Amino acid sequence: MKKALLLIFMALSVAMPIFFWSRMLTVSSPWPVYLYDAGRLFALTGFVLLVFQYLLSSRIKWIERGIGLDRLFGIHRVCGGIILALVTAHPLLILLSEGIQRYAAPIGFLKVLGLIAILLVWATAGTALLYGRIPMSYESWKRIHRIGYLILPLVFIHSFLMGSTLQRGPMRGFWAILVLIYLAIVIHKIRQHHVFKRHPLRVSHVTQETDDIWRLDFEGDHPGYVPGQFMFVRIERGGRISAPHPFTIASSPTQKGLSICAKAVGDFTSALGETKPSDPAYVDLPYGVFSFVYHDADRLIFIAGGIGITPFLSMLRYMKDRGLRKEVILLWGNKTERDIAFRAGLDSMVSDMPSLKVVHILSRQGDWAGEKGRIDRGMLKRHVGDLTKGEYFVCGPLPMMEDVGKALSGLGVPRRRIHTERFALR
Repeated sequence: MKKALLLIFMALSVAMPIFFWSRMLTVSSPWPVYLYDAGRLFALTGFVLLVFQYLLSSRIKWIERGIGLDRLFGIHRVCGGIILALVTAHPLLILLSEGIQRYAAPIGFLKVLGLIAILLVWATAGTALLYGRIPMSYESWKRIHRIGYLILPLVFIHSFLMGSTLQRGPMRGFWAILVLIYLAIVIHKIRQHHVFKRHPLRVSHVTQETDDIWRLDFEGDHPGYVPGQFMFVRIERGGRISAPHPFTIASSPTQKGLSICAKAVGDFTSALGETKPSDPAYVDLPYGVFSFVYHDADRLIFIAGGIGITPFLSMLRYMKDRGLRKEVILLWGNKTERDIAFRAGLDSMVSDMPSLKVVHILSRQGDWAGEKGRIDRGMLKRHVGDLTKGEYFVCGPLPMMEDVGKALSGLGVPRRRIHTERFALR
């Protein structure tokens, strides 16, 4: 519901400049003029969406609450692609219109500002689209994205002083409101950065769970959270503080400290083993809505792939500590038996929780006596039983989540009962 309201608000905000732009059109103009007008419209709508880009990625908790940061970032990615198309088409249409009319406006300071803004949009949107396909560290990607905060001031000066649509009327006031929203977001980000560093936690334990999975435990005061949520972590090593990285909280709210588990797949996670006890850690939490506590159900089906087990560990530990009597079926896919992390703790929970059923599925171990392959429709039918009952939670690599989602939908499970959590918040 909250997500729908946000999308409606965005649509109404975009409709505002379209309405006032349409009132300025001249019906009898030559057709090349309409190309020019279309270029102006693309710039106006792109500016409005740009403000929402900052809002969607600002990690303001009262906006995120009830929607989920991964969903906000999903809207952010779609908006980024639209903005890239709009700001690219804006100068092309204007240049095409001027070329057809054999008129070339002089290149002045304001046009140069607009060109710089377009180049910055290409840089931020391009690196986001190509991340993972080109050699680039997470820290480099974050630095380029921070430069993106220069785009709106440049575009505002360019449009406010040069754009004919903004020379008079309510659009000037609307533009001023958007800039005030942007300034409020920047102030929030600066404040967030300082609050982030004000009360550091300390790394208490560093544990290697498997060949490539590490667990970090933290001690110190922290905000409350619900099982299944995640946090942003910055670790100080050798006097240098890392960029913030999102990690699901593996511990339960019933426990005193915090813990995370990560697979060594990137620059930051590969260096987790170098972390030392007593290293300072700066955390920002909680985020996310991937938790059974938000759904009234006595039957839960957890489907995990690899390190995607982390939120389920938090939820299971919470259920065990609270004595909650819910039927839980956990299907967990890994490559080999050596990749099954936290196995002793999970076996202990199975012994203490009679209503918990755990099924291990291995994809690359031929001598495994249990389920082999990938989680598919047949496997779901065998182990879940009555597919019409319960809430389904899926977490793991994106291809695995897409395949499981399609399998569940094909078995008649309504989309509203399938809940997912993305790992990549980009």
